[in-house]
Amino acid sequence: MTREERYATVFRAALPIFGLLLKKYRFHTDYVPELDEPYLMLANHATESDHFMAACAARKPLTFVCGEHLLRGKYGRLLKSVANPIPVPKGASAIRSVREILRRLRHGENVLLFPEGSRSFHGETIPMQVSLGKLVKTGRAALVTYRIQGGYFVAPRWAYHFRKGPMEGRVVNVYRSEELKKMTPAQITEAVNRDLYENAYETQRRRPERYLGRGLAEGLENYLICCPRCGGYDTLESEDNRFRCRKCGLEGVHDEFGFLHGDLPFHTVYDWGKWIETKFDADMAERGKGELLFTDTPVRLYEIDANDHSSRDRTVGNLKLYHDRMELGAFVFRFEDITEMSMLYFGKSLLFTCNGAYYGMTGPAFHAWKADRLYRLYQKGE
Repeated sequence: MTREERYATVFRAALPIFGLLLKKYRFHTDYVPELDEPYLMLANHATESDHFMAACAARKPLTFVCGEHLLRGKYGRLLKSVANPIPVPKGASAIRSVREILRRLRHGENVLLFPEGSRSFHGETIPMQVSLGKLVKTGRAALVTYRIQGGYFVAPRWAYHFRKGPMEGRVVNVYRSEELKKMTPAQITEAVNRDLYENAYETQRRRPERYLGRGLAEGLENYLICCPRCGGYDTLESEDNRFRCRKCGLEGVHDEFGFLHGDLPFHTVYDWGKWIETKFDADMAERGKGELLFTDTPVRLYEIDANDHSSRDRTVGNLKLYHDRMELGAFVFRFEDITEMSMLYFGKSLLFTCNGAYYGMTGPAFHAWKADRLYRLYQKGE
């Protein structure tokens, strides 16, 4: 039996298990129609269970594109052995992954990709760039767009705990390869952005649903890094369903519908987060270029082997953030030398490639959003 035949057998056997795992979320989906050609399935990224949802919709073996970090450790080795997924390194070049996606499509495999690359912190789909349209066109396969709703409230990216509530998946469109030949990469990208767009709060206002769980507010500080009353950074703390600012005493509650209550200027994570983006950029622009902006401690630095996905610790200490660099002990990472950067695990881990080496940072009080935002501002020349 070939690897492909073995995986097809495992996939079919696993489908009922996937359905049982998703039952507690009252998940339901429609299905990909029968196609006589391989297809690339694109879906918005809402939870860590998205692969199971798309698999249930496809009903036929899918080649998964997944984060490289999922292949670490013994479970990662098992996943690699059974499913042979296509790894994408977070915070590193994805050129090898793109080439492998194209190779698999031309080999006749159906490939599942979450083009956002990471989950949204505020519940709105991250827009795709025209490079995605180029990938689709180069693949010369069909395209299936699949939109997941309800996932943001089941597993907000900043949150430590899953909730129980309804999720649904919809096959939005199927584009045959002949149709895609007539479209430009920009037109394909526009179609994908339209098909996959979801604003979780807009949907929740139209069709309110409860999402039950413990610690509904816990982890908010990973994204809501600035208090809207006093302007303090890294002052928010959370416990159970409540949160407060240590500096000025601002308090609030996160309810089972995903909304915030209290004497607050914002009542959604989306609105608060959008305000932070604007304020952070303005505040950083007012600070001197050589000025120390933030210090996070303790932060652990580790280096990752891109081939076998292993990692080794390099140092632990105070991370200092500047407009143009990060400093941790004897290590200095200048933004001009960093080619890729991404966040993981509630926004408490940062992965990046610097001078050809692949690194990660994490820490119990580390909020990676600040470093990531500073890097994006540096790239834009602000």
